Amino acid sequence: MNKTRRSTPTPTATARAFLLRVSFAGLFAAPAFAQTTSSTNAAASAEAELGETVTLSPFEVTTSSDRGYRAGNSVSATRIDTPIKDLPFSISAFTSEFIEDIGALELLDIVSFAPGVTSGAKEFTQGNNRFSIRGFDGDVTPQRNGFVGTRYVDSGNVERVEVVKGPSSLLYGQITPGGTVNYITKRPQTKPFVKIRAQAGTDSFWRTDIDVNQPLAGGRVGTRFVAAYENLHAWAEPSGGDAWLLAAAVDFEINDRISLVVDFETYNRDQTPLVGMKPNLQVAGFNSATAGNYPILTDRARAQAYSDVGNLNLGFLSWPPLPHDFNYVGENDYRVSWFDSASAELDIRLSETWRARANVGWQDFKISNKLTGLAEFTVTPAAAYIATPGKSRFTFRDELAADPLAVLRDPTKTASALMTRRKRLEQSMGDSLSFQTEITGLVEIGDVKVRPLLGAYLSKIGSGSFRRESSGANPPAGLPNSATAPGQHFQPWNFNDPSTWDRTADYDVGTIPGINSFNDAEGEESAVYGLLNASFADDRLILVGGARWNKTWTINTNLLPTVVAPIGPAVVGSKFEATKTTPQFGAGYKIRRDLLLFASWSESFFIEDRSLTSFNPAYNPSLPTSATNRVTITEPAKPTTGTGYEIGLKTDFLDGRVSSTLSLFNLERENRVLRFRETAPDGTFPTITRQGTVDRSRGAELEITWSPLDHWQVYATFTKMDIRTIKGTFPEIRAYSTDPAVQAAYVAAYEEARALILGAVPEGSAETLASLWTRYTFTSGSLKGLWLAGGFVHTGDKAQRTANPTLFLDASTIFDATVGYDWYTGKTRWGATLAWKNIADTEYFNANQSRAAPGRVILSLTSRF
Repeated sequence: MNKTRRSTPTPTATARAFLLRVSFAGLFAAPAFAQTTSSTNAAASAEAELGETVTLSPFEVTTSSDRGYRAGNSVSATRIDTPIKDLPFSISAFTSEFIEDIGALELLDIVSFAPGVTSGAKEFTQGNNRFSIRGFDGDVTPQRNGFVGTRYVDSGNVERVEVVKGPSSLLYGQITPGGTVNYITKRPQTKPFVKIRAQAGTDSFWRTDIDVNQPLAGGRVGTRFVAAYENLHAWAEPSGGDAWLLAAAVDFEINDRISLVVDFETYNRDQTPLVGMKPNLQVAGFNSATAGNYPILTDRARAQAYSDVGNLNLGFLSWPPLPHDFNYVGENDYRVSWFDSASAELDIRLSETWRARANVGWQDFKISNKLTGLAEFTVTPAAAYIATPGKSRFTFRDELAADPLAVLRDPTKTASALMTRRKRLEQSMGDSLSFQTEITGLVEIGDVKVRPLLGAYLSKIGSGSFRRESSGANPPAGLPNSATAPGQHFQPWNFNDPSTWDRTADYDVGTIPGINSFNDAEGEESAVYGLLNASFADDRLILVGGARWNKTWTINTNLLPTVVAPIGPAVVGSKFEATKTTPQFGAGYKIRRDLLLFASWSESFFIEDRSLTSFNPAYNPSLPTSATNRVTITEPAKPTTGTGYEIGLKTDFLDGRVSSTLSLFNLERENRVLRFRETAPDGTFPTITRQGTVDRSRGAELEITWSPLDHWQVYATFTKMDIRTIKGTFPEIRAYSTDPAVQAAYVAAYEEARALILGAVPEGSAETLASLWTRYTFTSGSLKGLWLAGGFVHTGDKAQRTANPTLFLDASTIFDATVGYDWYTGKTRWGATLAWKNIADTEYFNANQSRAAPGRVILSLTSRF
């Protein structure tokens, strides 16, 4: 094992073996244990076994009104337990039954069924819990029980998932305009149970889950322990790894008025090696407007305009034809992700109608990623091809995009297609300590009911990132990888010569000289907010409104590299500070008791960048200039803000058998940061960052939960959106050349690039989404206990890369199916399922930096007693 990996905190083999022995021992001991359990502690059905939560608080969601896939209540939209049918906002809620039926392993497995939601994962050290909601994404993790969550979420400790749509910064502070995801962890229940599940599947997958719930002290103390171990799907070559989860929650009923819930969770994901993104094709020199790359002046002007307008790189293309299981990483690469979370919540019943709570939450994470290679094959056109009249890098790009394999294999067109084997270690870490207090109550005056909520929030945050990578040129041909210098790349891979695809070479990341980047920051976010939820006219008219005042600040401390030492002296950066007030309003009117007409308007904010790079006016020496260019200065950035409104209808027909939401929405995001290369007064071309953009998403969503029969459930969604950048800040068209033909080519390319940016779909967004999941259970006859389930998730063409707005991931429809059988042995409930995931074995991509798994089969056996 590589020495650098030994220093990464991972569970010992002894601890893992003990967990597995306990898991399987408990599984096979289940029938015997059940025989010794008193009948008063055994349930006759799954619903009775589950029971209600120990603490019946307005701050916690109640599940008594859930019916299969139909979630009755939600806490995510107003922080108060409220029937979803009475909320004048769009919200999707997924029950524990739905989560279990689809066989979810990660949070993405669940929210991909929600209308308007798809993956925006960037992977590397950002994790996979980054979602594009209604067309907008950002580096914002989901919420965990209403607090900021983690970059990876294992489903083992997830009881429920709720997706709040729209710019809801009123309750959650920094989020993107599309909305946010809130996952609710498992809490103690009133009745004791033990649930054990063992799974095994193709691609070396296996997993064991344990869920133990035990009331103590006559029911005044509730305890719940969750543990899971998973051997990850090893479907790419090479790939592997494992993950484990430990979680515990204790609920103390101190007296009739005061309760305290304490929970802790730790999750480790060790990918050895990880499944890297599939490499793209990159036309060498396409975005470098030099005489060598573009001998013809009009072509050179065109390339320069693409760069000037917005750093467009239209020579960045999709991936070459490679096997589905191709993986470009080295055998000794890894990604280790470690997350710890803990919280304590004190709930106080002040009176019959007023309640208060105080919450303290702590989180800590570290992701360490050792990655060999650069995920692109750089394709160099043949010199003879470029010299042919009528040919250029532009025509080469078009031919390569149309038929990659033919062009790559044609030596008259392609000189080389090489993947740089860069040595790299990237780390991301952070911690937070958050405090929150809230009070809510009920005021009734006649038929008017007012439920106010007042709260305050404070979070202290620390974060850091670190990257060390080889920066030397590729070694001379024939030099073995073992002989390369620490700061030098390995030998590149040749697409047309698989014998060069050497994954065995290893390196010590500690010997790579210098540090390419290091960022360390600390900050604080504070807020006060108020919300009124009122109903009138016998609860037929519903009004919800409020506002949140936010303040955030950060100070960066950068550790700069030096020639002598690996890490140079600490330099304290300037303080960034921003304040923002975000309102939200909603109104609903019940045309009938089971039909709600609603409308809402809200705002959001997000700190995308803390600084902008601008020109130094008149070369003022008193202004802070950048380290690399004296003609630029650093200025504070503005928060990226969002506004949105929606109108819609909610139904709850046939006593909830047909529950649906139809909504029309319009969202705008302002002040996203764009990057340009502009001409400075000294003739250089520094990269300038500017704001002033407006992105718009408008569309329609339909979500239906339908139960044609008591034993038949259907969940379906459809989303259609129009997502565009409609405003941007661009440099003025410059006088590039005195030659009229060359200047005309520059102007034409400038206008083309500007139109591409203004019409671009934001990266990671798809304009058409749909999903379906259904389950049918046989309740009588010889098939009693058997159930069948299946469905699909459809994702339309998805924007792949900001640098190339013309590049999209292909649309995909992924089908899953499950057959299950439930039975009892004495008072022990058993269940067996056989799930077939991605039935068509479709190769698809959650995002440009994230690959999805191929077809696979998983067998599960569950015991509950």
